Amino acid sequence: MSANEEDITDWPNFRQAREALLVGTGAGVKIAVIDSGVEKDHPRLSGMKTLDAVSFSEDGGRIVLTEEDHTDAYGHGTAVASIIHEVAPEAEVGSFRVIDGRSVSRTHLICAGVAEAIKRGYHILNCSFGCRGLAKFILPHKEWADLAWQSGIHVVAACSNADASEAEWPSHFTSVIGVELADTQDNDIYFRRNQATGFSARGENVEVAWKGGGIQTQTGTSFAAPRVTGMMARILSRFPDTSPAMMHHLLAEVAEPWHADLEADW
Repeated sequence: MSANEEDITDWPNFRQAREALLVGTGAGVKIAVIDSGVEKDHPRLSGMKTLDAVSFSEDGGRIVLTEEDHTDAYGHGTAVASIIHEVAPEAEVGSFRVIDGRSVSRTHLICAGVAEAIKRGYHILNCSFGCRGLAKFILPHKEWADLAWQSGIHVVAACSNADASEAEWPSHFTSVIGVELADTQDNDIYFRRNQATGFSARGENVEVAWKGGGIQTQTGTSFAAPRVTGMMARILSRFPDTSPAMMHHLLAEVAEPWHADLEADW
């Protein structure tokens, strides 16, 4: 490859990816927060570029889609959005509310929310939730995770808070960037080889926005995942044609190596 060819490649090399992590802003990248909703007017989200605000509910076995729902049923989605906005301030964020006021959802509502986000052309799906149980609950998640991969859409998901090795979906699908938390105050991404959820980021004692204009300090993989989402948006803002397969490879190479001191003390 000549020097000129390197400059016009659609995919970054490792040096370019590292630079994008430092200077990328998320501009032009559309991120779907699949969560409990996002409180658009929260002070911590001032200046955030917002797109769709869609909620999904069930009425007599029928899924109801409601547009322009800028409420947060629980607070979790607003927290996730605030981390994304902090890391990638120029990214465009859409809210797809599938989680209720008890922080509970059902598989068919999540699948409906994800399908709508894919249809509307989002580049990254942030999924700070997980599903365990029977195959009939897991396989529908596999279907949309595969569709996202085939459509060039990146999926970031939080793993189990109890044990990162515990199978939880979608974080344990190999097509998904599965994220556990790291006990650190820096903003680096860490990578641990030979693990289903190999990526990790700051997720312990994180100050986040919450519903009602509030602020809380939270701990969990839910708050590590959007930090990785924001860093991926930085790369995509500089190299928008980076595929999910290439992103997996790049992140593993540019991440800092995991070490025992990062283990969270629950």
